[in-house]
Amino acid sequence: MSYLEKCIKGMSITLILSLVVFIFSNLTYANKSIPDRLVNRNSGTIFISGRRVMRIRHSGDYSSIDERTEKIYKRLSDLFTHPPSGAINFYVAPESKQVIAYCNQKLLFSVYPSDASLNNSEMLDLALLWLNQIQMEFYRLYDGYEGRVVNKIIGLASWYGPRFSGRTTACEEVFNPYAFTAAHRTLPIGSILLVSNPDNGKKVVVRVNDRGPRSKNREIDLSLAAAKAIGIHQSGVDDVTIEVIE
Repeated sequence: MSYLEKCIKGMSITLILSLVVFIFSNLTYANKSIPDRLVNRNSGTIFISGRRVMRIRHSGDYSSIDERTEKIYKRLSDLFTHPPSGAINFYVAPESKQVIAYCNQKLLFSVYPSDASLNNSEMLDLALLWLNQIQMEFYRLYDGYEGRVVNKIIGLASWYGPRFSGRTTACEEVFNPYAFTAAHRTLPIGSILLVSNPDNGKKVVVRVNDRGPRSKNREIDLSLAAAKAIGIHQSGVDDVTIEVIE
């Protein structure tokens, strides 16, 4: 092989290697710079994928609104960057001076009386609203989810609450009325459902962790948290649309 041929061959190998490195580097950069669900914050407002999920108007137990917003931002960023494995449980814990929101025992945020007052709401209702908006983003259920719907059911929903608190569910979990869960007679345990109230357009994400309802004319039993989120808590029983998400 001549000297010229050796040079051309060497240049070809170098060019191929450089091209591979360039493509890999750009793919890596793209993956880092364009996450699936981008959590961001600006002046007390938390955004996920460009949508506002909560607006912080009071410092709460922190020194400033900015500090409190930063703490929540970091927790949500960690949730979306390192999602938990296995069953995922979004729930709130009402206390006398605050309502605390969790995902699998990891603190996400707290709602204080000042938050409720500034948002013309109750602490529990505001905490459920914010947490449901977060889990809607977590399960990618704001837009383009229709292709993931494997079943659609229309029927009556009822709810069960504090009277059943602490009882063991069908999947051996302890029932928590303030978790976003539901009971269904046939859908697989662990199914993720998007339940909608056609009267007001409100939607909530629930995970099936129990069997029910006992009443044959009802399709689903929602937890108290889920019932409040879509506004059927007062009526007790109402029509809903259930979409089973793949």
